This record gives sequence, structure tokens and C-alpha cells, in this order.
Amino acid sequence: MKILGLDIEGRAVLAPMAGITDTPFRLLARECGASLVFTELVSADGLVRNSEKTFKLMDFLPGERPIGIQLFGADPLIMAEAARFAESRKPDWIDLNFGCPAKKVVRRGAGAAVLTDLDRLKQIAGRVASAVHLPVSAKIRSGWEEGKPVAVEAAKILESEGIAAITVHARTRQAGFKGRADWSVIQEVKEAVSIPVIGNGDATTAGEAERMIRETGCDLVMIGRGALGRPWIFSMINPAPGRGDSAAEPGFGERIDICLRHYRLALQHNPASRVVKEMRKHIAWYIKSMPGAAEFRKEAFTLTDPDEVMRRLEEFKGRLG
Repeated sequence: MKILGLDIEGRAVLAPMAGITDTPFRLLARECGASLVFTELVSADGLVRNSEKTFKLMDFLPGERPIGIQLFGADPLIMAEAARFAESRKPDWIDLNFGCPAKKVVRRGAGAAVLTDLDRLKQIAGRVASAVHLPVSAKIRSGWEEGKPVAVEAAKILESEGIAAITVHARTRQAGFKGRADWSVIQEVKEAVSIPVIGNGDATTAGEAERMIRETGCDLVMIGRGALGRPWIFSMINPAPGRGDSAAEPGFGERIDICLRHYRLALQHNPASRVVKEMRKHIAWYIKSMPGAAEFRKEAFTLTDPDEVMRRLEEFKGRLG
């Protein structure tokens, strides 16, 4: 499949998730077969203020390609300037976030809040697309609140302004991540535009991903929460989505091996003190539903030495048989 000017394999992509999809996680997702990955959300305001922390969010390694840098902001001129900063890092494309429901984002008029002002959405998309040479994609939600869908109208505007692909999260901002995603919105957007459409929302298994493609006609499926503690989901979908759920989940031992691989990748790219704290949530996701998981968390999450944490994981794996 060709999308964003890229020849890609497979149909499943990793969603950008703040505080989660850093370089180690993206590398692991690519190893597991993710077709595309995105950076965490990058603040356009932070870039133009020369925030070192914000600039660091745009760092990536060759092994993560194809990768897009995702920007969020409310001001068309600032977004265009930020896009030029992002382009200088030489990603494969730039993505505009018009879907984040987080309060700290929407109270600044960014993320899903842009869906309440489609003229501003038009200005941001047009200015960014004109400011850079890279392809530009955008992520939207079905709308701001229930009963007032704007996804189709927004998608048409984005296409008219030169956006090369659209991701549709099939929930409103009001819904957040609760309730069932309404996949019919994805289908409606796909039928309304000629550019590629990526479906997002409740595709947490290979079977659900295949069903989303079949029911909506979307070109790719974006996996977010379904990849937490389960990066192998991409190998279950790509490159043969027709297998559905017939590809077996890895056993407990293999899951811990993948967790250890993740831990070692994290240590290669971040200070040990930071890794110990940030990997706790990932370990919890990896060992979820395993016998003795609750006890292991109580025991291991007090440790401060990463080597000791990994040794305990190996011991835990041995106890599982």
C-alpha cells in the first residue's frame, strides 16, 4: 500500500500516546510489525518557545521509520512555524492533532477543541501544508459532543487544504475513551474523501482490526490501548489481516521475554532512574492476568535497581512454568 508517499507493508499502525510511545516503545512496535509509528504529541507552542524538552520529543532513530511527528496547537501561524521545525528533523511526514480530548490540551483551544471552529481547522491545515514539503496528515474525532458530528465536514475541509491522509477516532471529545466507538463515522469519512483514511477506536484485537477494515473500508487501522502490554498485536494483524484471531497470543513466558526486551531498549535510550519509574506501568500491562501478578507488582515496584527488576522478572517467568 502507498500512503503519505510511502510504500508500506501491513495494515496496522501505532497510535501516538503521550507518556507512552517513546523511542523504545516505537522501536519495539516496529519490530513487532507496526506499519507506521508517530511521535508523542508535540506542542507547537513549546517548539516556537525553544523548549528543550519539547524538541526532545521529536527525536527518533532510523529503526523507527516510517515515522511522523505529531503536532498540536491552536494558532495557524504558530502551527506552521512548528511544522517547519519538525520538518528539519527529517521525519517521513507531519501529523496534526485535532482529536486529543485531554483537558490540558483542549483548554488551550488545541486538540479536539479545533473541531468546534472549522474555519480555524481550515486555516491551520492550509498554512501547515503550505509551509512544508513533507506530506501532512491529520487526526480528528467524530465531533466535540454527542449528537453533533462534524467528522465528514472536517475531513472534506482537510482534503481541500492539501492534507494527505486522515485518521478518524470514532468517538466524540465528550465521550473520551468511554463507550463503544461508532465505526460508521469512519465509513462516512472514507466515502466522502479520496485520500487514505485510518480508522481508530476499539480495534484491540486482530479480529477487531480486520472487522474495522471490512466494515468501514478504511485503509489502515490505528492501534492505541490495544498495544499496551501487547505490542505483538501488530504481528497478529500484519502483514496478513485475513488471519484474524487465528494467530495465537504469546504465552506468559514469551510475554515476559518481550517485556524484558522493552526494558533493555528503554535502558539503552534513557537514564536508569527514569526507566525504573516509567517501565512500571508497562510491566503492569505485560503481566496483567498472569497468576501472581498483583503480588509481583507489590514486590517489584519498590525496587530502584533496573538489573534487580529484570532479575525478578526472570524469576517470575520461572515460577509461571
